[in-house]
Amino acid sequence: MRYERMLGIADRHNKLVQLIREGEHSSCDLAAQLGVSEQTIYRDIAFLRQNGLTIESEKCAATWAYRICAEPLEVPRTKDTKAD
Repeated sequence: MRYERMLGIADRHNKLVQLIREGEHSSCDLAAQLGVSEQTIYRDIAFLRQNGLTIESEKCAATWAYRICAEPLEVPRTKDTKAD
């Protein structure tokens, strides 16, 4: 069960990075596209930043959007925790 959850989080991180690369997306837009809350997007962005991606916010038209300025060779993986 925990393994499937970890795979789901890793998959969401990969989709999040892909969406940010594709264009201007606000936290609200990213949350809607990934089916999660804005708080989850903020936590995911913080995780990706802590693991090597340089993600910045920039003002675009009427909203703020994320963009990747620099990234490691591979997208950071969610760390596995000790099994129950």
